[in-house]
Amino acid sequence: MKIGIRISTTVILAAAACSQAAWAGSWLLGFSPADTVAPGSFGAIAGTGGQWSSVGDPRRDSFTPFLAHAGIRTGLSDDWDIGYRLATIALPFSSVGPGLGAEVDVKHRLTDTASAWQSALVAGIGYAYLELQGQSRNAWSPGVDWVLSRSVAPGYTVFSDLRYVYTAIPSASGGTSANHFEAFGPGVGVKIKLKKNVSLTPEIGVFDFNGSMAGQRANGFGVQYGAVLGFAF
Repeated sequence: MKIGIRISTTVILAAAACSQAAWAGSWLLGFSPADTVAPGSFGAIAGTGGQWSSVGDPRRDSFTPFLAHAGIRTGLSDDWDIGYRLATIALPFSSVGPGLGAEVDVKHRLTDTASAWQSALVAGIGYAYLELQGQSRNAWSPGVDWVLSRSVAPGYTVFSDLRYVYTAIPSASGGTSANHFEAFGPGVGVKIKLKKNVSLTPEIGVFDFNGSMAGQRANGFGVQYGAVLGFAF
């Protein structure tokens, strides 16, 4: 029996999903309440969003209006599911062009299904190719996310999440020590049931960025926004 929120460990594997899921490379939005996909069931998502950031000293703004992503998720047990997602990745630096990334994540619900408030932990790792100063580079990103959600009306579930992500670009000049960033911050969203197996989930988040590009410190903040359609089957 579960009493309130129980403590547990989460193991991650990498990327994505439907009722949705985790965090990705530089995709910091999860687009998901705390509930998990039922065992033997599947969910899929497709959507887009964007990112605006201001980093460095002096500050430099960077805006990527469209970051498409899609994924699939399946239940492992009553409280665990796993997902895989493909996403366009945008780091908060004007010198880094968007690239294609993938992530796997594992999600664990911490609360009983009968609880009014639901809570979950998500952990995952992503991998991406990025254009850095005209050259293709690889980046990897482990991260964790804590999700809190509550149903507020039939067909409407509001949620908030708190996410931490670390991204390293080991193939860039100077290696990981000179090319990395951390992102930390909250997001809020709502899952809206459109039909029995179809939902719409918009979300927005604000994040603190701390990092280095080519050995130069590039701290600042950013905003991400987006929406996905979810399908259960």
